[in-house]
Amino acid sequence: MIEIQTKIHDKFSVEFKVGFSGREDAKMDYFDVNSWIFIPNGLYINKNTYSKDRFYTDMKSNIRLITPSFSLRQMVEGDDAPIKHVINSLDNINEFEFQMKLFGSIFKSSIRDASSDIINEKNQDNLIRKCSDYIYDLRLVLQSYRRIHNMIDPKNETMLAKFRFTDEFISHQLQIQTMKVIKALQSLEGLQDAINALIDTLKEETEYKISKGYSHVIINDDANNRKLVNHHSKLKKYIESALYLNVNTTQDGQAVKQISFSLAAGLAMMVYLLITTLFQKYLGNYPNLIFFILVIFYILKDRIKELTRWMFAYQLKDKYYDNKTVISIKDNKVGIFKEGMDFISEDKVPDEVMKLRRRTRLEVENKLLDEKIILYRKRVEIDNVTLHNQYDYEFKGINDIIRYHVNFLTKKMDNPETLIDCLDEQGNVQTVKAERIYTLHFVLQFKWEDQIEYRDFHVNVNRNGIVDIS
Repeated sequence: MIEIQTKIHDKFSVEFKVGFSGREDAKMDYFDVNSWIFIPNGLYINKNTYSKDRFYTDMKSNIRLITPSFSLRQMVEGDDAPIKHVINSLDNINEFEFQMKLFGSIFKSSIRDASSDIINEKNQDNLIRKCSDYIYDLRLVLQSYRRIHNMIDPKNETMLAKFRFTDEFISHQLQIQTMKVIKALQSLEGLQDAINALIDTLKEETEYKISKGYSHVIINDDANNRKLVNHHSKLKKYIESALYLNVNTTQDGQAVKQISFSLAAGLAMMVYLLITTLFQKYLGNYPNLIFFILVIFYILKDRIKELTRWMFAYQLKDKYYDNKTVISIKDNKVGIFKEGMDFISEDKVPDEVMKLRRRTRLEVENKLLDEKIILYRKRVEIDNVTLHNQYDYEFKGINDIIRYHVNFLTKKMDNPETLIDCLDEQGNVQTVKAERIYTLHFVLQFKWEDQIEYRDFHVNVNRNGIVDIS
């Protein structure tokens, strides 16, 4: 199956997190994702101003394993608890580093789910109970994990450093998620005891950070907090690198394309030689005329070659993609990602997509909008057998985290605000500010097995960046 989550990643990029989960009983799974991007005409985006290279610079993709799912308590209890994999790896430094990173990644996912569960709870009694369980489970995880420090040889500074990296990472994640819970509960009544318990947990963790020399927030200390943000950005990449797959990207169908281009050149030469032979046979008495005619046909030969190459390329466009990425774990291929991008005309867009775009095919509306349409295709093949036999964990699939950067699109945008004169209720002239936005419409089609699903997103942008997404 295919799942998608979307959010504004930063001021100038929107993130689509697409999860591909294979079938347990299938050796291979195949997925298709087709994305139609409708761009306002006023941004002057077309195939001449927005090349494939520019598009792939803006459309960045990170491919990683889907994080194994555990509750906080399951991280340290049960036969398959992540903490046990960490302990079992103590005699192998490379495996220990991998298991530590994976433990940190799982903790980030687990505490995020636990905090969201509390925030979304509507029943007050259940909410208080979940807060209590949250605090208990956190302490259980931290105590179990931090005991590992005493199992490491004090002289092994490398292993101790890797332990500290993960320890600081999970401590920071605890602060982020617990603060979210506290802020959410402060708007409700009758929960002060739960809030105080959460605050005490944060205070204890802050004292622990200070005792270990870990980075922590200091009010009114901009230099410290700037370093903290930079440090934890690097720490996050280090921890989550355990989930990222090895990738090797090449152009798709290069051999076929080169053969087709060679055939085009050969066909052009064959036509030229045939014409040369015919003219020499029938116009041999007019050498000057033959000379001028052959020069003309020699010039046309290059045009024939280019036209034939274009015809071959057009026929191959739907069968081959622009890029082909082989993904692997420990040099074992687990899948292939292919992607292709083209500008298309509106008559090539399926009716289902136009309905989701909330447009008809009325000529007057088309002239008014005159949007440019990009079709971004992705084909995913996953080898479930190889994927599931690489680690102790059962990875259910692969995430493709796509970030589309809109910086280039904002260059042609007008000022983000404009002034409008109007009359108020008393008939006086008033000047009001109005926000000027441009809407990018994304319609995504997901296909796997015999299933087809659609999702559509509207991204409102102005010159200052992304305003919102719905």
